[in-house]
Amino acid sequence: MYQKVIIIGNLGGDPTMRYTADGTPVASFSVATSEKWTKDGERQERTTWWKVSAWRKTAEICNEWLRKGKQV
Repeated sequence: MYQKVIIIGNLGGDPTMRYTADGTPVASFSVATSEKWTKDGERQERTTWWKVSAWRKTAEICNEWLRKGKQV
């Protein structure tokens, strides 16, 4: 069973690249998403941080193209 989640937000920092023992590339990075709403006439905002890991070719692409602050 799989669940699919789409996260659209901004990178909190440059991806960190590492390799597993067998040489498989893994890129890790954090993405911030924000919700904004009005409650009792007062603007509210909540930011949620997501930890993301990309594997293999996707990891290499993320490491090459993604930078802090970019929207992903």
